[in-house]
Parts: sequence; structure tokens; C-alpha cells
Amino acid sequence: MNAGISFDGFGSTAATLATAREAAAAGARSVWMAEHMGYREAMVTAMGFRMNDPSAFVVPTAVSPYLWHPFPTAMALATLAEVGEAPVGIAVGTGNPMFLRECGKEAIKPVRAVREFVACLRAAWSGEPVRHDGEFFALDGARMGFSPPHPLVVYVAAIGPRMLALAGRVADGVVLSAGLSPAYCASSLERVAAAAAGRGRVRRAAYLIFAVSDDGRTAVETVRAKLAFLLRNRALRENVEMTGIPVDQERIMDAVSRRDLDEAARLVSDDAVEAFSVAGTPAACRDRLEAFVRSGVDEPVLMIQGDGPERDAAIGFLRDLQGTSGK
Repeated sequence: MNAGISFDGFGSTAATLATAREAAAAGARSVWMAEHMGYREAMVTAMGFRMNDPSAFVVPTAVSPYLWHPFPTAMALATLAEVGEAPVGIAVGTGNPMFLRECGKEAIKPVRAVREFVACLRAAWSGEPVRHDGEFFALDGARMGFSPPHPLVVYVAAIGPRMLALAGRVADGVVLSAGLSPAYCASSLERVAAAAAGRGRVRRAAYLIFAVSDDGRTAVETVRAKLAFLLRNRALRENVEMTGIPVDQERIMDAVSRRDLDEAARLVSDDAVEAFSVAGTPAACRDRLEAFVRSGVDEPVLMIQGDGPERDAAIGFLRDLQGTSGK
């Protein structure tokens, strides 16, 4: 299975690099690093991934056009590409609205902002002078002074219909939000495919909240709080409604706003955990992963939850899944 692993930047850099090294030995095909404001920085950590494992396909995600400029972003990615044997990727997305506001930014015209960012990024990567006079970015002959050794793989992080369509039109791939059901993934990927008609196949990745344990129960409890935090997002309402599972998003939002994650977690039922994550015994996790793959996801990106024994169990599951013996 073309499975990858994702990090949210909340854990220490040393621990993240150690887990990434073990995941690579266990057969992870890609390593994704989130750009959450105030936490560990994605591009710097991605360089650590490449130094760890020169064959690693690394993807900083989701880089926001409201906080980054496409030209220095192209420089950073091209620098990454010079270290290692694999191409590098980037997932471009609007970013968390709360974090944007804290940085003095607002997600105005997000589809246009992402479209301009991707266009400028690709143009810079070509090595030719870039001239772009857009609403969000202006480049007047900026040009890379060296040629990246690998092609750049551009994903768009999308959840709404217009951003999904944009991914189909301009990106090499789409990456879907964590907390979606297989049915909603299938619906989303149909929108991407319709927009991509005539362009060829678009890579289809999705973040999956993940935990595994022999008893299954420990894994379910491990992911519950993370899922509650994700379900605070109103953009997931249609996803929730599609499953028919009762989820009181308003109460979850209220609890999260008060930073009471324990109360928010109590509002997430076992049925919701099963529908919106991959958690349980090894057999149950395989079944859930296969459900996401049947929905059209060809690059499942596992967001491993838990530390210590939970993390070790997840790495062991990945090793068995990929048929590797480890190192």
C-alpha cells in the first residue's frame, strides 16, 4: 500500500525525526510535515527528514499563500530537492482561520490565492524569469539562480467543492482533510476527477487519524480527542451529515473554544470514531484502510496518535502492512 506518515509539529523535533526514521524503515512511502503556526516549522523539519533518509518523499503541508510568498518557497523546496534522491512535494492550502487571524491575516478569496501561489511556484521552478501581476502576488522578472534536480509535486489541500475543483485543474494531486468518512472522500474525489478531465490522473491523498492496539479499545480512546478537535470545523458538517451519525458539532465547538478537550472528546461516539478515523485492532484497521482505498484514496497518510507503546504499535502495523522486516 502506498501509505505515508504525517506529523503535526506538536512533538519535539528529535522525537519526530526518530519516528520518521522508524516509519521509513517500516515502509512509509512519504513523510508529511504540517505547518501549524507556533509549532515546529515544516521546511526545516523536512530537511531533517531528507538527511534521515535520502530516499524520502517529503511534503510540507499545508503551506498558506497568506503567510508564505511563492518565490522564497520555491527556493526552500529547490534546496530540499538537492538533498536526497526523491522528488519533493508541497501541499498548498489556505491554513487554519484562527491561526491566520492571530497572524493578522484573513482567508480572502482563497481559491484565487491558492491558484496564484501554485502558478508562481511552478513558474519559479522552471528557472525562467517570472512575471506575474496578480491580486495576491507580483513578480517582475524574479528568477531562480540554480536548477532543481527533481520535478516538484504540487498538492492542493482541499475540502470545499471549489477548492477540490481547483486541485483537479492545477495540481499534481489533492490531499483531503483528516476526519472524513470514506463516502465523503469518494464524493470529494469525484469532484476532483471531473475538474481534471483531460489532464490525466491526479494523485489522491488523504490524512487519516490512526491508532492501533491489540485490544482495539485503547486505540479508539487514543484518537477520540484528536477527532473531537477536528470536528470543531464547520466545513466538516456535510461530511458528518452524509454518514447519518449524530454528532453535536455545536457543543463540540463550544467545548473546544473553552479548551475543554476532555468534554469535547466525550461528545464523540464510538460510531463516529469508526466512521471518521482508522482505529482499533490490527484487523479492524486494515479493514478501515481498505475502505478508504476503495473510496479512491491512493495515498493514505497516517496521522499516528499516541506515544510510547501506541507509537510502537503503529510502526509495527505499518511494517506488517508494507511487508517489510524493518532495520
